[in-house]
Amino acid sequence: MSEGAARAVLAVVAGALVALAFAARIPQFWADGATYHAMAWSLAEDGDLRYEARDILRVRRELPSGPQGIFLKRASGGLIGDRAAGFPWLRRVGEKEPRIYFAKAFLYPIAAAPLVKLFGTRGLLVTNALCLSLAIVLAYAELRRQGSPARALAAALLLFLGTVAPLYLIWPQPELLNLALVTAALVAWRRERPLLAAVLIGLAAYSKPYNVLLALPLGVEPLLRGRYPSFAKGLAASALRAAVVTATVGALFGANKAITGEMNYQGGERKTFYGTFPFETQAVTFGNSGIWATTNELGPAVEESGAGSAPGKPARGGAPARSGAEMRASFLRNLGYFWVGRYAGVLLYFFPAFVALVLFLARGPRTVAGWLAVAALALSYLFYIWAIPDNWYGGGGTIGNRYFLNLLPLAIFFVPRGAEWAVAASGALCAIWLAPVFAAPVAHSLRPGDHAMRQPFRSFPPELTMLNDLSVFTDPWRKKRPVGDTEGDAQRQQAADPQAYYLYFTDDGTFGREERDGVPGFWLRGGTSAEVILRALEPVRRIKVTVTGGPAGDEVAISADGRTQTLRVGAAESATAELATGPGFAWYDTFVHVLHFRSTRSAPLPGTDRTVGAFVHLDLEVEKR
Repeated sequence: MSEGAARAVLAVVAGALVALAFAARIPQFWADGATYHAMAWSLAEDGDLRYEARDILRVRRELPSGPQGIFLKRASGGLIGDRAAGFPWLRRVGEKEPRIYFAKAFLYPIAAAPLVKLFGTRGLLVTNALCLSLAIVLAYAELRRQGSPARALAAALLLFLGTVAPLYLIWPQPELLNLALVTAALVAWRRERPLLAAVLIGLAAYSKPYNVLLALPLGVEPLLRGRYPSFAKGLAASALRAAVVTATVGALFGANKAITGEMNYQGGERKTFYGTFPFETQAVTFGNSGIWATTNELGPAVEESGAGSAPGKPARGGAPARSGAEMRASFLRNLGYFWVGRYAGVLLYFFPAFVALVLFLARGPRTVAGWLAVAALALSYLFYIWAIPDNWYGGGGTIGNRYFLNLLPLAIFFVPRGAEWAVAASGALCAIWLAPVFAAPVAHSLRPGDHAMRQPFRSFPPELTMLNDLSVFTDPWRKKRPVGDTEGDAQRQQAADPQAYYLYFTDDGTFGREERDGVPGFWLRGGTSAEVILRALEPVRRIKVTVTGGPAGDEVAISADGRTQTLRVGAAESATAELATGPGFAWYDTFVHVLHFRSTRSAPLPGTDRTVGAFVHLDLEVEKR
């Protein structure tokens, strides 16, 4: 393949991505995208980031049901235009006249606003398409330095398109803008344009603050032997690059303060709104609606210990503090989940990047740029799972680790010379198991856990460290279903039942929590396997499993903590198995176990449209603390 042919393919791919953006139809605005959509329209039509009644009316004009969650904050002290104020015709908003602003970073909406003005909401998707196209073109340019046009093209295309990244074309969020900014920054660094790279990293860090860690290659390179005539000159160059990154980030947060009165767009009086929005009617205000969602601190609360310390008191609505032992256990699990987790693991959703990294480490050839990229990845990886152990992949509505999109450009430098075809092949393989997601991207975005009920995803472990926020639990019936008194009565000083527990249903092998003759449990879908997560209030010594046969009876294999028993029952007959277990994975002062069931028979359940195998009830023998 010639250079011209490779560039022609890149142009065709870019055109196809933009065409897909124009053809896409979004029936609903979800997750952070609802806020960014409203922000882009506000900038395009009003020229500001202030939330007013017309903003929500504009959304309803396009989507009568309104956004599914929108982040707003109340602040005062920002600057507003005022012709009576004299040059430069600005005045500061007083403390007695607080305003409502959109509570997200403004970089992506500003970038998309011109295209939104031209093409409406599709302008957001076109922005995404252009960003992904730019990342692919820059990746090709970098990989072309080490290989033929055909090898560079194959690796560049599949390194991005053979991952979950294309799904985010239809998400009106900054994931692909961040991807493009980081790619451009790293390529500028390799092209000996470090100050441009520093500015681009600064932009990405404002959009997603953790991206500042990706400045590591930029800052460390001048300190390496042979890069500068003396260590002092290298240190000065490194300091200059750091200063440019800092100045860029500071300028953008400073602009946020000038606009809203607060530097942190996620701090202060911040809420998320569903269904009912401020100013739609006179009765609805910011103060009497919404759910508090301030982000002023990083990570979960941790209990203090030792002399002179007092138990932590989480803020109203916040999660309880966690012990140091729990945090360490979560960290160790996340070390593995980050790579092989079912809902966010790099291996499943970014397989070509995983393969490139393995090839780089195992066989090389290895370059200095590659080692610096590996160091940036390692630092970011450890920071994510340490700082946000409960949500290092981007939230319950996410498919794959959307935060890893910021790190994906590092993989360009992992690809060893001569291994481009292997990386491309791994991307093609990843695209095959992600094909159902790509075939129906909107449907899977609205039901982000469905794809993980198939192979190969089912063979990978669920990320128990993020139990309440796993993508499959966007269906309320699957999540945290109580059996017994799990809450107690604080007013009567009555504790919860220590043998009570919660059930989580990660697949369609059951119909969720229900009762049979007043006994709580769940029906197994006949002839299928099921995974059920049990969350006990106290450490578990033994799980007693009672199986009652459906209309055709059943044979059920039960597994927990590496132990398996099989029960055979006739219609309406019951049998019991007892499984000795360990205490379970400690998570928010509860204890988590993963149970597996395999039903082998099935029959219609009278009075329903369901085909069932057996009914399962669980009793726990616990060690009360």
